[in-house]
Amino acid sequence: MRKNHVIGGLIIFGLGLFLAYFYSPYIVEVLKGALQPILILFGLVAFAAGIFGRNTFKKMNFIVAAVFLFLGIYGLYDEYYAVVDFFNGLIPPLLIVLGLVSVVHGIRTLT
Repeated sequence: MRKNHVIGGLIIFGLGLFLAYFYSPYIVEVLKGALQPILILFGLVAFAAGIFGRNTFKKMNFIVAAVFLFLGIYGLYDEYYAVVDFFNGLIPPLLIVLGLVSVVHGIRTLT
């Protein structure tokens, strides 16, 4: 293990903690916007597990799916603008990363 990596990692970690404290309202808004789609995805996964899974946990999967879907859909209604802001902020970096991955993959297959 190189000591420069440890020192650099600690500096970056400390900077991340400082920026998380400094920009905490923005972080809360991102979490408010991201929570509803995550709850809906978990609810759909639990619903699929209730349909296609074994009989032992079917009832529990349906209960968890109902709770998560209800909370996610109500959260979409209640925090609509936070969810829209989350997706508006997520789509450009996601497109940049996917574009870079596709370019790198294309270059690697050419060689």
